[in-house]
Amino acid sequence: ELRELTNEPVPNHLKRWWFALGGTPAYLFVVQIATGILLAVYYQPTPKTAYESVRYITDQAAFGWYLRSLHKWGATLMIAAVVLHQMRVFFTGAYRKPREINWIVGMLLLFTTLLTGFTGYSLVYEQLSYWGATVGSNIADQIPVLGKLGKEMLLGGSVYNDRTLSRFFVLHAAVLPAAIIVLVATHIAIVRLQGVTEFKFRDEPKGKPGTFQFFP
Repeated sequence: ELRELTNEPVPNHLKRWWFALGGTPAYLFVVQIATGILLAVYYQPTPKTAYESVRYITDQAAFGWYLRSLHKWGATLMIAAVVLHQMRVFFTGAYRKPREINWIVGMLLLFTTLLTGFTGYSLVYEQLSYWGATVGSNIADQIPVLGKLGKEMLLGGSVYNDRTLSRFFVLHAAVLPAAIIVLVATHIAIVRLQGVTEFKFRDEPKGKPGTFQFFP
């Protein structure tokens, strides 16, 4: 029954906002998907047209400036929310047994979120994004064993070239969002199976946790 699937006991400590930060990047991710699809209608991922298409979105397309700003700031807030959520989990010890696997999934989500932001930042194809991509690929090159291969796969060569932008676009618009969706689904499934770590505060009522209900 739908009511049984959606209604479950929720610990009282979750009424504090810093314990509910995990949902914030999920909502922001939906905003990123919606605005990203609309921006992709006008964006052209080639070195000759990328910057002009972004300029067209910002200056001429109807509400383009608003959609681009919403996408940009949504990405920044999403990264901040994921980092804050990971910090809360770490400092409260909620990553300990038996939740080690979900901690690893969370770290993978952090990595994919950062990589999504990095590839999106590089799509503008201006001086800042160009050198940002160059510095980022050089950092990847320092990873032992797989660093050089990772850099060449990311850039499509040993240096930034005409093939790099299209690779970043495919990663940013398809590969990484799909990976985030899979990781989020896995993350939520594990939480539903294991439950959340319960914390007791002095101002909380005694007894069983309350029940969160989507449907009355």
